[in-house]
Amino acid sequence: MTEGPRSNAEQANYWTEQGGPNWVRDETSFDLMLAPFNPALLDALGDVAGKRVLEVGCGFGSTALALAGAGALVHGVDISRPMIERARVRAGDAPGSPTFAVGDAQEDPLGGPYDAVTSRFGVMFFADPARAFANIARATRAGGCLAFVCWQTLDRNPWMSEPSEILRGLLSDPPPAAPTNVGPFAFGDRGHIHDVLTRGGWSSVDIQAFETPVQMGGERGVAGAVEQALSSSQTKALLALGDSALRARAEAVIAERFAAIASADGSVRFPAATWLVTATR
Repeated sequence: MTEGPRSNAEQANYWTEQGGPNWVRDETSFDLMLAPFNPALLDALGDVAGKRVLEVGCGFGSTALALAGAGALVHGVDISRPMIERARVRAGDAPGSPTFAVGDAQEDPLGGPYDAVTSRFGVMFFADPARAFANIARATRAGGCLAFVCWQTLDRNPWMSEPSEILRGLLSDPPPAAPTNVGPFAFGDRGHIHDVLTRGGWSSVDIQAFETPVQMGGERGVAGAVEQALSSSQTKALLALGDSALRARAEAVIAERFAAIASADGSVRFPAATWLVTATR
């Protein structure tokens, strides 16, 4: 008996009720943190002027706006309604502005045909990634290009791993480490990415390391970085195992760690390791 497609309902619920509102609330911090990846994506896509570009997992529109600024005709799709609503506000309705839609890129019709597809950390959450990339391929013209960035493994990204490890160290009986084959680090393995894309109908897959410092907490320094660190789904799950005393202790220990590495201007930066992936339809 053939297994049916796995649903993204859990992700839709999370990004609508928790993740999306949190990102919109902290939009400035996330924009600053992820800003270094927009130039890398635009370079990978080449000249996009006049081309139809689909952005998958577009969030609140930062990359779509950058693409539109380079002359692309952009349509962004995201499973999070709060993020799409914010993206529409940011884009406005001027001629050439990106358009946005709430949608599941694994299952829903995506329009097209597009000349190019891109994503900034929006493709790692599919329940059935090969099926998702096949759906995306169907919306892309023959010869069209794909370019996205995704995180390498958790251990290569201390901006996420260090706060979680600090919290685990504060628990008397910490749970087993969460699996990394789902969630933001699901594409940490290059072989897995290549397999998913080829099964989804993409060829000439190229996977290059792209590493850059990222700034946490926006312009709010250590306090902002601590708040951002404790707002991730991983740290929230660990905080839920304790009480207010656990959170207070975690805030103090993480603040001490972040203060030790803060720059002279108070900003907190960590190395970040990603894959820059390109392929052809």
